[in-house]
Amino acid sequence: VTLRRALEDSRNIPAVKALAELGPQTVIDYAVRFGFPSNLPPYLSLALGAAESTLIDVTSAYTAFPNQGVRMTPYAVTRIADRDGTVLFEGRPEPHEAIRADTAFVMTNLLHGVVLHGTAAAAASLNWPLAGKTGTMDEYTDAWFVGFDPAIAVGVWVGYDEKRPLGPNETGAVAALPIWMDFMRAYIDRYGDRSNPPTFEPPGNIVFVTLPN
Repeated sequence: VTLRRALEDSRNIPAVKALAELGPQTVIDYAVRFGFPSNLPPYLSLALGAAESTLIDVTSAYTAFPNQGVRMTPYAVTRIADRDGTVLFEGRPEPHEAIRADTAFVMTNLLHGVVLHGTAAAAASLNWPLAGKTGTMDEYTDAWFVGFDPAIAVGVWVGYDEKRPLGPNETGAVAALPIWMDFMRAYIDRYGDRSNPPTFEPPGNIVFVTLPN
């Protein structure tokens, strides 16, 4: 199975084999560049989500893919002003170089495949340039979908405060993706231009080649 197809289908064994080939420490070093802590456990199960993280951290990590490798740290407070309208504080996202622009585009292209014909294929009905990844924890205790278009990254997590099963077959595609799609549909309807949709622009050093069957 190709790496692309494995990612699209959320296959576990290829993910573990890829981590084993790269080495856990290499993966952890990259994770730190995406804003995750450096004390991640150096085990093969890391490829399957053995290390927990917050929704805001995962969504922040995904911003690097459509943003040419630059990760943006989100902020909660947009602006603080006094009663006279004088701005006392204005929040701004902090940029962090995570990966090269060409690597980011390749990842975006792979994650676009997840929406086109993978576990998130339902999102293709939005008819918009989208990419992302579903996530499902053991015993269906957590369901995830984090995705993006060329302008915005959005994450959805479904679970309980105390870890317990959501229910049979409550995967990321079933429990989290529909919520993400509802948000993106409203976002596209309000801010998007259906007559001139955005695109994931490749860097100049990306070359597309058609391979024979």
